[in-house]
Parts: sequence; structure tokens; C-alpha cells
Amino acid sequence: MAKQVPLRQCLGIDVSKNHLQVNLCNLEADQRLRVIASTKFDNTAKGLEKLNSWIGKHRVSNLDLKVVMEATGVYHESAAYFLHEKGFAVSVVLPNKSKAYAKSLNAKSKTDSIDAKILAQMGLERQLEIWQPASHNMRRIKRLCRERVALQEQKTITLNQNHARSCEHKPERNSQKRGDQLVKFIEKQITQVEQDIQSSIASDEILKEKIDRICTVKGLGWITVVTIIAETDGFALFKNKGQLVSFAGYDVVQNESGTSVKGTTRISKKGNRHIRRALHFPALMAVRHEPQFKNLFERTFEKSFIKMKAYVAVQRKLLVLIYTLFKNNTPYDPNYVNTQNRQELCPA
Repeated sequence: MAKQVPLRQCLGIDVSKNHLQVNLCNLEADQRLRVIASTKFDNTAKGLEKLNSWIGKHRVSNLDLKVVMEATGVYHESAAYFLHEKGFAVSVVLPNKSKAYAKSLNAKSKTDSIDAKILAQMGLERQLEIWQPASHNMRRIKRLCRERVALQEQKTITLNQNHARSCEHKPERNSQKRGDQLVKFIEKQITQVEQDIQSSIASDEILKEKIDRICTVKGLGWITVVTIIAETDGFALFKNKGQLVSFAGYDVVQNESGTSVKGTTRISKKGNRHIRRALHFPALMAVRHEPQFKNLFERTFEKSFIKMKAYVAVQRKLLVLIYTLFKNNTPYDPNYVNTQNRQELCPA
């Protein structure tokens, strides 16, 4: 039997916090998929160097090698940047996209090795967009926003400890004093981080204009808007609002089967928690000050009688609004929804 000539090569990488499960596949001339090699590397700098050497031993030299991986929080970033800098064509797909593809293959088992193979097959069969790394400024803003969240959490913990300490029988005054000093120190650091974020925004006039325009929505502060833009890399991977909603974990999960199982619907929460956290308090303010969000809250609450469910609907709507205003580069019109409704009721 004559040896088949490979037409394309793709490396699928299933990324976790500690490991990279890789699967190198060829698409042969007879359109069959052939697994060339599969192994695991540490998700570290040394592991990535070993991965690069392993690729050199197994790849077909006269074929361009495509690399496909999922966007998994921050754990995929080191591998994506490393392989991009080595000259490989890297595609980073959203988890819901790879999950839908796996479902189309009727894949019943799920392991790291199988997931890596599915990603490789996806890269061979589909025309995936080539990933472009975020700008240095956008990466810096993202890190600073997450640092600010960590400092806010640390401040809350310290305040709670100080409160508990003050309620003790004969509290230690020096301990209270040090606790108060720690809170002031953390607050000073938060101020410094916010100044660094504002400095990074000011260095990009286009980004600053877009953020200022979105912040005209009552309830949306600049920190919220910047956090969402940074976490999504300026919405670079998203082609529609459905992908964004799923990425943030706001997609609805149903639990129904036949006539006996009638579970309640809920959001998946399988997404970027930083986005959901950033939109929590803005949703409360938007319901107070923006009529369209107040109406949305009331309609949702009338159906479910669950306030949190109604606020989550507002969060999802705010996220889509930020995406729309950023992508279309248009100013916010608070009367847009009402205008659209009037046009539908009274067509010209």
C-alpha cells in the first residue's frame, strides 16, 4: 500500500493550569485523519521549550503547521504568545465553539487527549481565524484591572478583621492601629493602580474616546468599562453578541427532559468571572437611573419573582450594550429603544 501524502498538519493543545496535552494530526490525501504523535508537557517556560523541540521532530518540514487551542482564562496565554513568536499560525477558539464542534462529531468520551485531538481535527477541517496577540497596552490594562480587584478583596478582608478585632473583649490597641495602617496602605496602592490604568488609557486616544462615550450610560463607570474591554481584548475574538454572552458565562442553561424533569433555568457561569463581577454594581445603578433597564428588571422580576435573576438580565444587557457601542463606535442614545418601539407601533 502506497504511503499517503499529508495535505495539512495541525497541532491541537488542550490547556490546563499545569499541563499542555498536545496531539499532532495530519490530513492525508485520501481525506483521512491520522494521529502522528501525542504527549503532555508542563505549562511552564521549560515545558514550552520542550514542546517546540518536540514539534521540530514530528512535523512535516514542507507543510505549514497550524496550532489550535481553547481560550481558557489566562492559562493559554503563555503557550499562545510563545508559539506565535516562534512563527506558528495560532488559532485561539472560544470554548463554546469547540464544544459545538465536538458535539457534531458525536464524541461521547472526554479526556485531555481526546480534547486535544478534537481541536487538531477542527483546525484541519475548518477555516479558523489566526489569533493576533493583544497590544502591550491592552495586556497592561488587563493586569492592572485584576491587580485592583485583588487589592479591593484584600481591603475587604482587612476591614472585616479590624471590625472583629474591635469587638473583642479588651482589644489590643496596637493590633487595631496596625490594621488601620494596613487599610490606608492598601487604599494608597489602589489609588496608584487606578492612576496607572488612567495613564495607559490616555496613551491611546481612540480607546479613550470609546470609553468616554460608553461611560455616558448611567451606572457604567470607567473602571467597569475598562475591565470588560481589557478582559475581552477589545472584543477581538467575538463575531456576535451570543459568543460574548457565552464567554462571560451569561448563557442560559436549561434542565428539562420529557414530562418528568422540569428544572429551573439558570446562567451557566462557565465563563469569565471578572466580567460578571465588574457588572454587578453597575446593574443596580442602571436599574435606578436608566428607564430601559428599569423596565427590563421589572419584566424579568414579574416572570420569576427572583430579584437576582432580574439583575443578571440587566448585567447581560449592559454587556451587550458595551459591546455594541464599542464595535459600532457610536454614542449612546437612551431613547433608541423607545424610538424603535414607537416605529413598530406606528409605521410610516
